[in-house]
Amino acid sequence: MDLLTLQRNLEDFGLEIFTLNDVIKITGQKKEVVKTTLSRLTKQSKIFRLKTKYYTLRQIENKFKLQKLFPDTYISLHSALEYYGSTTQRFNNLDLITKNLLKKQNIENTAIHFHKVKRGLFFGYEKVQIQNTEVFISNIEKTIIDCTYFSSIVYLTEVDDFIKKNKGKINLELISTYLNKIDSSVLSKRVAYLLEINNLHVKEIRINKKYEVLNKNLSKTGSKNTKWKLIVNENLR
Repeated sequence: MDLLTLQRNLEDFGLEIFTLNDVIKITGQKKEVVKTTLSRLTKQSKIFRLKTKYYTLRQIENKFKLQKLFPDTYISLHSALEYYGSTTQRFNNLDLITKNLLKKQNIENTAIHFHKVKRGLFFGYEKVQIQNTEVFISNIEKTIIDCTYFSSIVYLTEVDDFIKKNKGKINLELISTYLNKIDSSVLSKRVAYLLEINNLHVKEIRINKKYEVLNKNLSKTGSKNTKWKLIVNENLR
């Protein structure tokens, strides 16, 4: 198998990022033959090895495509804010939500940051097509929830700005469903408050009667919001 044949086969299947197994299926060649061929082409700099068993014909310029290298993850947090155009800031990292504890990696000059969540929080993502590469990213509703949950990483002011810029796209019933599924009273309070200051109102979410702080990273002093039982210790307006 030469490079030209490989290129044609991959283009026919729309694969920009491909694996060892992809090439085996496409060509019908034995695993050892394919491994030898890919190793040779990599050493000749005719293809690029991204990580074990993952390759590309050309260097990846769009960092979001790198999610494909990590099954059982999805893009969220600052990377989701960037994807949805909520911020003009460009980050040199890719934030991935994962159910497993994974170490930070660097691929194609991009720092891959992994953020572990419990299995009950691992949902609310969808498949999107970036050129010829399919990746998974949190939908708008889950992006709000994830960013609020990881408020030590994403500022609440950034979440507020994201809500403001996407008001017409937010499905409030879906957010209520998500919050009740997660069943965290404090998370529900914080998300509901952030929505309400943007004149968006969620209904039928479960909360307790204990007062808790809006921003867990700041002091516990502030005004009380009696509806959501929050100590508002950060002025977002």
